[in-house]
Amino acid sequence: MSEVTFGFSAPEIIQAGHVSDDDLQLLKKWQRETNLPQLTDEQPVLFLIATGSSVELWKATIAAHFRIKTKNPVLFKDRNVQNVDLRKITRVMHFAVMPERYGGSTLCFSGLNDTNYQNLDFECCLRMNCIILEAVLQDNNPQDIIYAFDCRGTTFMHAWKFNMHLLKVYLDYVQHGLPCKIKNIHLLHSNRVMHTTYNITKPWIGQEISSKIVLHSSLESTNRFYEWIPKRYLPKEFGGDLKSIRVYHERTMRKLEELQF
Repeated sequence: MSEVTFGFSAPEIIQAGHVSDDDLQLLKKWQRETNLPQLTDEQPVLFLIATGSSVELWKATIAAHFRIKTKNPVLFKDRNVQNVDLRKITRVMHFAVMPERYGGSTLCFSGLNDTNYQNLDFECCLRMNCIILEAVLQDNNPQDIIYAFDCRGTTFMHAWKFNMHLLKVYLDYVQHGLPCKIKNIHLLHSNRVMHTTYNITKPWIGQEISSKIVLHSSLESTNRFYEWIPKRYLPKEFGGDLKSIRVYHERTMRKLEELQF
């Protein structure tokens, strides 16, 4: 995380009782004694919230955050969403942050617009996901994140384009270096491709995250998904009360341009 402007301030979060000033000062003192890059006050706040102010856990999370980004810069470089490769992936896929939180959780949706596997750039897909996750933290400091991926249109030809090394890096970051909790990951309209991919990547997924991954069949995606998230929070593509996912994708892209990572 670079030096950025946040949509909240550390004093606001402390005053709201989400973290204590003593913990923040302790974390800042510890970090000054390390070789890690220095953070603004708002950045340690995110780590404190994500780790429940557990001293050992936030030390490990911050260390993992910078370790992963330093050793694998490909997923964290070139974050201007106006660049050609990122603009292309936003035509092939949608990435949308829903306008309203559900129980304090920010809802993120993604899926294919273009089902031609030749147009999928897997590296850019993961890079855009990292940008979205960090933009959510920068903008509105959620309690946690619920992520849903619509598997419709995915084929085994898409799976052949997956870079397993980059996928492993991405999973490592989400599990160990992301300064936010993942509440659930929903794979909607899950098919054989997604089941196979999930089984292949299981060795890289810890028990904590594995227990939060929910695979929904096509029937479940249009019915039982409402047991997880009410219709009022969902786009119309999932039978929800909100506008099309495309509306929120475009709104999310405009927000990224404003934040300009």
